[in-house]
Amino acid sequence: MDIQIADSRPPTVSNGLPRRGDLQTAAEFHTLSLQIGEADGRSIERRRRVFQSLRRLPRWRELLYTLVPIFTAHQQRERDEQQREAAYLQVADDMRLLTYHLLEVDELLMHLGTSPVRGLEGAAVERRIARHGPNSVSPPSRRVALRVFSWFFAGFNRFLWVAMVVFFLCWKPIGNPPQSGNLALAIVIVFVICLQASFSAWQEWITHRAMHSISSMVTAETTALRDGARVRLPQRELVPGDMVFLQPGDLVPADIRLVDVSLDLLLDRSALSGAPDPTIGTTGYTSTNYLETRNMAMMGAHVAQGQLTGVVVATGDRTVVGRISQLVMSKPPGRTILQIEVHRLVNWLTTVSLAVGTLFVLLWAVWLRPKYPGFMSVSDALANGVGVLVTFVPGGLPI
Repeated sequence: MDIQIADSRPPTVSNGLPRRGDLQTAAEFHTLSLQIGEADGRSIERRRRVFQSLRRLPRWRELLYTLVPIFTAHQQRERDEQQREAAYLQVADDMRLLTYHLLEVDELLMHLGTSPVRGLEGAAVERRIARHGPNSVSPPSRRVALRVFSWFFAGFNRFLWVAMVVFFLCWKPIGNPPQSGNLALAIVIVFVICLQASFSAWQEWITHRAMHSISSMVTAETTALRDGARVRLPQRELVPGDMVFLQPGDLVPADIRLVDVSLDLLLDRSALSGAPDPTIGTTGYTSTNYLETRNMAMMGAHVAQGQLTGVVVATGDRTVVGRISQLVMSKPPGRTILQIEVHRLVNWLTTVSLAVGTLFVLLWAVWLRPKYPGFMSVSDALANGVGVLVTFVPGGLPI
């Protein structure tokens, strides 16, 4: 039977933003910040070495990986690590080229084609929505094929598949004459596997529906300037160039350059950077590092105190949170301690059950069959051996 364990990926809320205290997001944020702050010569040399390593491997290692299949997994892990490092460097290079925080306010507004008095016109908004898409971070892939495969073949279901195949073989062609009991047992096992897969699918569907119902109760809106009037609109409809107005407690809906702030403005960036204390917001840049300057408010931050007026410079996957989300999703999901222990239990039971089942069949072939020829046929011996194997499947675990 399969054991349901929660996914180990970092949890996200409905709009794709990280929860408070998301340590993995904070770690990715600081990693990017450090890479952006590296000296140009050092980063260029490091990037050159990474891409060279991706292009080719030493000849002796290529030959070893080709001849010895056991090294294939090691080779794949190395390539995955190199590709992730290259992805980090690429994102860091892209963000190093961003200059929204360095430009003067008037120059930035001209560059974005917006007005601090009228905001964006309706036609401009439609064009930018078509170009940039909705202001939401792309959710992770659901990997439907992999999930369906795990419903049918993961965990202890492999015991049942082996038992089903053996029972079918014991019915025909091994059975002489064929025994309908073996066929009935094979059909029952197929039914049990399908029932288990249906239960796993239903469990995931219930969880997904519950999370969707909770997230749908929160309507994320923000105040923006459109056609000279302040309007409340969904955060998904924001586009680069929108002038937004935030109050204490508001969630920063996109990456925003601060244009006008109150003297007591404090931004809580703990959900993104992990910093425990709010930071002061200013209209002038305090660092050339895009992630560290205080005249930028990143998607996912909260206005802890004060008021601000800002212009949207990036939305959706082009925000810092969107870039970090793509990096996180590119990593293979790690296993929790519970998952490690359960997999250890499954592997241990698999080894013991196969050993006991094999020992039973060997005792029959070496001792019982020669001494008592008509006591047990081949099909009965195999069926009983599989029965011994299946008895190791624990029936009291949560499934």
